[in-house]
Amino acid sequence: MNFHFLPAEVKFYDYFERASSNMLEGARLLQTLLDDFQNVEEMVAQITEIEHRGDFIVHEVTDLLPRTLITPIEPDDIQRLVSAVDDALDAVYAVAQRLLIYQVTDVRKPAKRLAHLIVESATELDAAIKGLRDKKMFNEVRERIVQINTLENNGDRVLYDGLTALVSHRDDVFDFIRWKEIYELLEATTDRIEDAGDVIQRVLVSNG
Repeated sequence: MNFHFLPAEVKFYDYFERASSNMLEGARLLQTLLDDFQNVEEMVAQITEIEHRGDFIVHEVTDLLPRTLITPIEPDDIQRLVSAVDDALDAVYAVAQRLLIYQVTDVRKPAKRLAHLIVESATELDAAIKGLRDKKMFNEVRERIVQINTLENNGDRVLYDGLTALVSHRDDVFDFIRWKEIYELLEATTDRIEDAGDVIQRVLVSNG
């Protein structure tokens, strides 16, 4: 078995940053889609391509780990972090797919608000991950994680308000079912980003 040393160690940070940038790109596309709701099939196809790119990054990390003798952080945390970022992107992709499956023609305000929170969270996550290379940045990384947690809490409130509004206007059962699922998937994306933040927090404690 061929082992890698310092070049591979640095490469893990490259993969983290590629994964977070890719996730942020997917989040921004979803936000644009929900805000404008034009060229839906084309936009969903672009998000699908980004999701496939995320899967490839996870595969590359999974393949590199057993061939690396020295890693910058614990191997389990490497796998957890890249997987958590990918899980968030998978949730973005799931929302995009539901828009097509449920033949949505008009987007509701809570969905738009949740999409904006996702982009804010993904932006904070991207910045936090880019700060992992340098211990001098760890305090800023911690602040980013706190902001991610705050945004996730905001997402909980938007979900609650959105579901409450759905229940009060539930004459159309199909409309209730599809928007309940879309809202919950959007909010789950902020949960997955928070999961990635939790992994980063663990890394900071271990390496700070």
